[in-house]
Amino acid sequence: MLESPLGKSSAWRDGYVRRGILVRRLLGSRHASVAAIVAPPGYGKSSLISEWARHDSRPFIWPGMDGLAVTDLTAAASAILITLDQAGWLDGPASSRGKRDPRRDPLADLLAALRTLRARGQAFVLVLDDAHCMAPAVLRELARVMVDEAPSGTTLALASRSELPIPLARLRASRALVEVRTPELAMIPRDALLLLRQAGLELDVGAVRKLVNLTEGWPVGLYLAALWVHEQEDPSGAVRLLKGDHHLFGEYFRDEVLSTLPDELREFALRTSVLEELSGPVCDEVLGRRGSGLALRALERATPLLRPLDPTHERCRWHSLLREALQAELRRTEPELVQTLNERASAWYETAGDARRAIAHTVAAHDPVRAGNLLWPRLVDYLTQGRNELVRSWLAAFSDDEIEGHAPLALCAAYSSLVAGDAAHARHWAVAAAALDPPDTRAASRLSSGLTGLEALLPGSSVTAVGGAAAAALALESPASPWCPLWLFLRATALHLTGDLDAAEQGLEESLGLAAAGAPAIVSLCLAQGAMIAIERRDWDTAAEHADRAVVTIEQHGLSDYPICALGFAAAAAVRAHQGRLDEAKRDLRRAVDLLAALGDFAGWYGAEARILLAHASLSLADVVRARTLLAEASRLARRVTGAVIFDRWFNDAWSQMDALAETSLAGPSSLTIAELRVLRFLPSHRSLREIAVQLGVSGNTVKTQAHAVYRKLGAASRSEAVASARAAGLLGH
Repeated sequence: MLESPLGKSSAWRDGYVRRGILVRRLLGSRHASVAAIVAPPGYGKSSLISEWARHDSRPFIWPGMDGLAVTDLTAAASAILITLDQAGWLDGPASSRGKRDPRRDPLADLLAALRTLRARGQAFVLVLDDAHCMAPAVLRELARVMVDEAPSGTTLALASRSELPIPLARLRASRALVEVRTPELAMIPRDALLLLRQAGLELDVGAVRKLVNLTEGWPVGLYLAALWVHEQEDPSGAVRLLKGDHHLFGEYFRDEVLSTLPDELREFALRTSVLEELSGPVCDEVLGRRGSGLALRALERATPLLRPLDPTHERCRWHSLLREALQAELRRTEPELVQTLNERASAWYETAGDARRAIAHTVAAHDPVRAGNLLWPRLVDYLTQGRNELVRSWLAAFSDDEIEGHAPLALCAAYSSLVAGDAAHARHWAVAAAALDPPDTRAASRLSSGLTGLEALLPGSSVTAVGGAAAAALALESPASPWCPLWLFLRATALHLTGDLDAAEQGLEESLGLAAAGAPAIVSLCLAQGAMIAIERRDWDTAAEHADRAVVTIEQHGLSDYPICALGFAAAAAVRAHQGRLDEAKRDLRRAVDLLAALGDFAGWYGAEARILLAHASLSLADVVRARTLLAEASRLARRVTGAVIFDRWFNDAWSQMDALAETSLAGPSSLTIAELRVLRFLPSHRSLREIAVQLGVSGNTVKTQAHAVYRKLGAASRSEAVASARAAGLLGH
């Protein structure tokens, strides 16, 4: 096996992370005439070829960067390199362009060298690193000659930073092509862990995964990140602070990516960095131009860091790190354009019906008025689909004064705070929203509904207030409003709290029917409330059906970490513990307890219901200590909810179960005292109770009392039954 000792072809180093799967793919594709290894700079293309060369039996003909490495090659192989160089087909500081003899035909010389090797049956791999630097016409001709004239088993290996201008489709169709591209070269966490260790950085698995996600597995990106993280006092914590606008990434992208682009494409890349997803129409609108589709196609050919998102390559996105670096560069070079570009993008996405992106661009344009107007009509969708963190990130872009200055935005902040368990801030933002005049009549109706309904969710509201606020909010909404399922649920809950189970069930069914279309959190709440009603009626089959559906809904929609879903897990824990599904019940109980802790200060009735259900689950699991704690917390919350009659029944039932469990704990083999166990030891003998008393040195009455206690705790009616029960329990030998 022959390798070049110079330049990039010697890219193998001791610190290199081996890519065994990719090497095996290349080794198994000897039939392929062309190997295309296409990826942005820093993805290890040259290193992969070096590793491949170490395992392939064929000689590798590899021009060096600092001179042509032609060590121990045949004269014909040497002639190939010399011909390529003298023809000016190799790019680099060692190229001999301008020195070749104009009377010589380089293609004829190349064909002659190939025929010599073919006559000898000598297969080889011709490596052209930095193939993107070759003239397209020359590269196409070279590929044709290598495919048509080279010896059987020969491969032309092309490593390129941009798309290769050769007939790839025809080569794929004829099975003459093997490809390795960016996704295959991207590192997975296992590879990244090795790379970081070799860079002297030890991180926990979570931090490594975070870095891999941040860099999208880009090897050089991982290494650059390691350089900075290694210097920090808390490396794992520093990983969370790292972004693409860090100067290490910015400098690399400027040197290796932006500097290679024509001015027009570089400007296009900078200005489209405001967009999460790029397509011809949106780029045209945002940039105020035409022909963006062609520019995107040119950029995609120029750098694989522009990733296609669909099979037709009509939609694409920037590598996340590069996008952040481009945004930082745009802020430095054209700060006045950032707001304008985002305003145009927001308007385009609003027209296209993409509310999330419309809001995100309005936030980026720092327009609190438009942000509130866009977000408020859609807020309930975000809150009931588990996306409150996204809402909070948008709100965090504005100051308190900006939020307080616009009623819809303040009301969004109120509901977002409430769902996060921050009742104090929820009241603060609600007061701010109520003090502001809405911009128009339609907005006034929407805001009135939101302000009214908020009373049903704030802590300290009575049952009458909950039901009244929900009914009033419902009357202010159109039947098609996305808020209707929430108000219906709250009205039904108020009916349940007052003991009207039939009306509550009817209201829950109505809410459930409307919420099924797109409010999974409300669906889980309705099902949990329905399970609680079924438990009160001792209809455990219906309760199990509701609880199971609630958990399935939560898990299918990725809401398992959403605090508002604690009630669903609490209902499931109570039902499953009663049914003897102990492992599931314990898991659901843990989930509910964790979510309640995260929910914090929320509606009192909600916290009381969830804790009562969990207390009953704990009793079924024989965890009396936890049950007592949960009941005490539930009682404290229930006292704040005046008019809730159902809580007394639930508390009485729970305490009755606890008393029965305590009474049971006084019986059974495990409850025998040391004195009773000493008496039990003598019962298998023929000694009388008086003789046992003498043996133990106590009175006869004492032994008699202890013996009868043994009979009772072992559930025996006689001395012989007590002995048999004790042996069965392992308290006596045979």
